[in-house]
Amino acid sequence: VQVSIIEPGGFQTGMIDPARLVKGFVHLWERLPAEAQAAYGRHYLGKYAKTTTLLHRLSSSRLSHVTDAMTHALLSCCPRSRYAAGWDARLIFLPLSYCPAWLSDAV
Repeated sequence: VQVSIIEPGGFQTGMIDPARLVKGFVHLWERLPAEAQAAYGRHYLGKYAKTTTLLHRLSSSRLSHVTDAMTHALLSCCPRSRYAAGWDARLIFLPLSYCPAWLSDAV
């Protein structure tokens, strides 16, 4: 059995929609005990919202990078063992996947 790993970077899908993510996070935040909220600080909620919005803006809207990798993996006579889809996957995740587990866990 030939196995290929497709490692996508960030893509603009419903999974990283900032409005939905922040709404869900606020819902969870309100259910946290007061001491847990105090430990993180109220600024944590705003920082999460900014980071989520930035992640969405930096993500690609072209899902064809992922589907092209899937097509190549399925139809190629010699598929690669790893496919990195997206600029961030090629820049960060692919090199990190070749590092020892302790290093990638630390990052």
